[in-house]
Order: sequence, then structure tokens, then C-alpha cells
Amino acid sequence: MNRTSIALAAVTAALAAAALTGCSTSHAEGSRAVLYDSVPSLAGDSSIVLTGTVQDQKTASDIPNSGHFTISTVVVAATAKTDSAHPAGSTVVVRQHGTTDNPGPGALLEQGKTYLLYLTPSGLDGDLGSQFYITGGTAGVYETEQNVAARSAVPKDTEFTKAPSDEGDKLPAELTLEDALRG
Repeated sequence: MNRTSIALAAVTAALAAAALTGCSTSHAEGSRAVLYDSVPSLAGDSSIVLTGTVQDQKTASDIPNSGHFTISTVVVAATAKTDSAHPAGSTVVVRQHGTTDNPGPGALLEQGKTYLLYLTPSGLDGDLGSQFYITGGTAGVYETEQNVAARSAVPKDTEFTKAPSDEGDKLPAELTLEDALRG
């Protein structure tokens, strides 16, 4: 092998390793392949953008060798971007690594709290395929302190604050549903 072939083989191996790391669904160490610097890019990578309240939560260990998950059922109040299966009034199931006893890389959704969420299909097999992950880990979570959980709809002008995160995203500190696609 000449030097060019060796160098090409080394670069190919490094790119393959990086690609496999970026495809990992485990995020157990909190690493991410994409950091977001704009709301349009976050929204573009999301299948659903909605406001909703966490109605129910449970923990699961239903993916071999992946640890524990918190599974939140969110009642959709309003949508900025959706599919036909998740209009206002429906529910969506959100899967996050970790539990309250053994937290994952990001803050977990809380039962009874209302959020602005950017969601991506889980890509899992079987029944788990209907679940969603938060786009960009904690990047896709905005929360509100307002008592909107008891309302049937979240007003479009409700301000949501970026959930605490030190992952390196550069997103606005506050958003409303009205600005959820454009920032």
C-alpha cells in the first residue's frame, strides 16, 4: 500500500466511526451530532412542533442494552407543525433517556407541566415506532410557569422559556407557539 492508500483508509475509518457515533440512539453520555443555532433549523428537523401538557408518565426498560426511559403521554393543546395523527386534542408519547432516580443527559419532562416541544419519530420497531424523541435532546424543550395545564387550549401568545441545558445550542431564551417555526 502506498501513502495515499493508507491515508485514504484512515480517513474512511474515521468517517465511518463518526457516522456510527452520530447514529447512536443511546445518548447515554449526552453527545449529539447536531447543535442548533436557529429555530427554523430545529423546526425543520422536527416532524411535530406542539404545545401540550404531560398527562401521564411511566418508566420502561423496553430496549435491550439501552437503560431506563421515562415515557410521557402529552395531551396536544395546539400545533405549529403536525401530522394527521396528532392534531390538537390528541396525545403523543415522548421517550427520554433516564428516570427521576437515574437521570439521563437532559432534564425530564414533568407530569402536569405544559411545554412547547419539538419532536422527532423514534424510528423504533413495533409499537415503540409510534413514540417520539425530543429533537436535539434538550434543544427541543421550552417550558412555561403559567398555569395553562387546566385549560383546554394553550393561548398562542403564551411565552415558553428554554429548558435549562448546557449542550451548546444557540436558541432564543423565549418562544411562543406563534414563533415556533421562525424564531
